[in-house]
Amino acid sequence: MESDLTKKLPIREHIKNIKKILNVIYQMNHAYFFLASIVHMINVGIPYLGLILSAYILDSFTIKGYQEIMIVTVAVTVGIFILSFIASTIWNHLEVERERMYWIYTSMTQEKMLILDFSRINSPEVRDIQTKIDRDMNWGAGLNSVFWQFNHILYQILNILFAVFVGMPVFTQIVVSNQWQAGLILLIIILLAIIGMKGRAYFVKIHEKFLYTTIKEEEKEEMFCCCWEFARGDGFNYKNGKDIRIYEGYDLMKRWTVDVLFYKKFRKSIWSGAVGLAGAAFCYSSVQGILEGGAYLTIAVLALLGTVSLGNVVKFAGCLKNLMSAIVSLIGSLEDLAVTARRHISTFEFLALENEMYAGKLPVEKRSDNQYQIEFHNVSFRYPGTEQYALKNFSMKLKIGEKLAIVGMNGSGKTTMIKLLCRLYDPQEGEILLNNVDIRKFKQEEYNRLFSIVFQDFKLFPFKLAENVAVSKQYDIQEVKNCLIGAGFSERLKELKYGIDSYLYKDYDEDGLEISGGEEQKIAIARAVYKEAPFILLDEPTAALDPLSEYEIYTNFDKIIGTKTAIYISHRLSSCRFCEKIAVFHKGELVQFGNHKELVKDTKGKYYEMWQAQAQYYQMEAK
Repeated sequence: MESDLTKKLPIREHIKNIKKILNVIYQMNHAYFFLASIVHMINVGIPYLGLILSAYILDSFTIKGYQEIMIVTVAVTVGIFILSFIASTIWNHLEVERERMYWIYTSMTQEKMLILDFSRINSPEVRDIQTKIDRDMNWGAGLNSVFWQFNHILYQILNILFAVFVGMPVFTQIVVSNQWQAGLILLIIILLAIIGMKGRAYFVKIHEKFLYTTIKEEEKEEMFCCCWEFARGDGFNYKNGKDIRIYEGYDLMKRWTVDVLFYKKFRKSIWSGAVGLAGAAFCYSSVQGILEGGAYLTIAVLALLGTVSLGNVVKFAGCLKNLMSAIVSLIGSLEDLAVTARRHISTFEFLALENEMYAGKLPVEKRSDNQYQIEFHNVSFRYPGTEQYALKNFSMKLKIGEKLAIVGMNGSGKTTMIKLLCRLYDPQEGEILLNNVDIRKFKQEEYNRLFSIVFQDFKLFPFKLAENVAVSKQYDIQEVKNCLIGAGFSERLKELKYGIDSYLYKDYDEDGLEISGGEEQKIAIARAVYKEAPFILLDEPTAALDPLSEYEIYTNFDKIIGTKTAIYISHRLSSCRFCEKIAVFHKGELVQFGNHKELVKDTKGKYYEMWQAQAQYYQMEAK
């Protein structure tokens, strides 16, 4: 399949893409282009000052005094030093800004993920765009490539302008003295420009052939990406290091990283590519040599004919050489920028995605008594891209202050119900009501504040313990400690040298905590309690623990939440016996509802079947 980057685009599309990516830079820093122009104007101008000074010295030996020449030379030298210092200072500032803008731009896709509808994150459309972004950025340096190429283009444009401005008086002198010589110079300039452009085009053609034809996309991914990850050390890290050592996985990792470097197919591709690139480089160097040689040869003829002075020979030769090189280099840089800008189309496509879920505008009533009632009314839901219902015709009223357990086998619809409750998804049929108002009508951020959830795949951050509990840099110290103690983390807390200011893991601190799975779950529960939300949900966060440990955590959690509405989700029935009501899910439907004693009496029901299947494990754990 032809790569998107190798398809021909109209010039106007290239211009549109370039304007779009440059506009991104401008929006992040309005002054960047202006300051960069000043820097390049100075850097381009300094060599021309040296060229003009050289011409002045050569032409002044016979007509100017030694002292005057020295004064001019010193003055120009000091001026060059001052200009160089100014340019260097501004450039250092711009480099810091470039790094800042690079990371801002890189984080845009992550920020977009946070505000994009959760239901779209894992959709085929978004996955395809993310694949494109990864592929498009695989051979580039992201936004840095744009900076480098833009600066090079700006430098060459200014170089052309300076070459014309400084060299034009000499050329005018040649025209006045001898028009056929001037015509000859113009002809030579045109011929050299054509040779330069053709040579550059040939170089680009060979280079692209190597990048997009010599090695297929799937081979690139296998041979280069894996090798690069291995070279950086990403293949082996602290998290997977234990498994690699225990299971002796080094050979397997090595097969996907180092060994590919010795594959015959790899060596053949690299060799053919190297030969091609060597030919392209030779072509490019030859073009540069022809341009420089042609420039000097032309001026040498003019000098021999006595058309211009020796100083003007030096000046015009330098200008002509710079002009030719700048034109060829500018054309190549414009082509490179066009390709680079094209690589960012997929990123713009992703950033342009709009949310599809209705954004409500109603504020959620703030109630100190937590009198919020939620009702599911004939709710049905299918995940995007599937035909099977994850939840079918589901109705239930969550009573205020109730402790509700939701049980069922994996895939029965328990977690789906929670995702719909939190409005991570909208149901295809039916409605969910908060105090008799459709939840879609409320502002999402205000509705989210009603819930504290500990998901099965919850995430802790490599920050301070207190920041993990409060999910903020600002927190109530005593309340953080109370939540940790209530969640059963008190014994470990006493052992910590830095208390709640201890870092989790070792990403940012060598003394960071190594915590067990059970301790992670206690911290996650403390985080849920700290939020002070009227609804608290546990979505099987203790699935990795044994039944008795899970029962202990659930029981302690029930004590610390007080009168709040709580929902406990588990496939282990023993953990939820203390709940006032138990909802039994099976194949996306609510099949039973009641308390433990009522449900276990129904010997034909799903709850009794699950209870009998799990009873032997509860007995073994008790022993």
